[in-house]
This record gives sequence, C-alpha cells and structure tokens, in this order.
Amino acid sequence: MNKPQYTASTFEQLFAEIAPEVANTFTVEQLEAIKRGFVSRGRIRHPLDIRVSVPIPGLRFYLVLLAGSERRSKLRLRSEKGLYPFWTPANILFLIGFLIILSACGYTIFSFALSSLTPISASYYPASIPWIDDKSECEYTSRVWHDGKCWDSEHSPNF
Repeated sequence: MNKPQYTASTFEQLFAEIAPEVANTFTVEQLEAIKRGFVSRGRIRHPLDIRVSVPIPGLRFYLVLLAGSERRSKLRLRSEKGLYPFWTPANILFLIGFLIILSACGYTIFSFALSSLTPISASYYPASIPWIDDKSECEYTSRVWHDGKCWDSEHSPNF
C-alpha cells in the first residue's frame, strides 16, 4: 500500500513514529480522517508565547512561557494534572530562585526610589577645611579664620 504524501508536519511526525507494520494497516480513508483531524485542530497562537534557549555552558536548556485564555476541557485538565504535576523538585527550585531574584530586584528598585524621594537636607554645619592653613588664603575663599583653623560655615552634610 502506498502512503499518501501529506503536508501537515505534525501528522508526518506522528506517522513517522508509528511502527511500519502498524502504519501499513491504515486505509487511505483512515489516514485522510487523521490528517483532517490534525489540520482542523491547528495551532492557535497564544497571546503570550515566549520560547528561548538559555545559553548555559555544558547544558542544553530551554524555557517556554505560554499564557492565554483556557480552552481545555475539564476532563483534559484533570488528566494533564496527573501527567504534569506542578509541585516537582525542579519546579520548586525554579520558583524559589525566581522569587529570590524578584525580591532582590524589588528591594533594589524600592531602595533607589525611596532614596530619590528623600529630601536632601538644606541644613548647613560649620566644618574646618584641613588643606587651608593660612589666614589670608582662608579669608580669600570667603571663609572664617578661628583658633588657627579655616572654617566653612556653609558645609553641607550631603557633600
């Protein structure tokens, strides 16, 4: 029996995995029905579809994040819950790492935002200027010479 040429790559991938002795038992009508099932199913793009390979030396690692409206039936959801459990050791480690990174980023951003909102003190405090040790140089820079030191009366603590 000749196998028909199909263009649906998903169908071709599935058909290639079927043992030849089983694949040869399908009738043309059965193969056409299966092909129509694959074509009608189609792949609907998710509103959020991120697929990246993560370049970790020595590891072949990828990450997929999909999100969209739930279209699976309750029966399928129940069966997939058993096939793909959420609370696995790898998932738990990933979530802990993600939460640590998220917390560190949040703390950094919050600290930066808070420090930029804190008003700078407008108070000035007198301070001696250690590199000026001459009365004439001190007075030339509009500072006050007192007790053998040059004093700056407008020194800001934010300096």
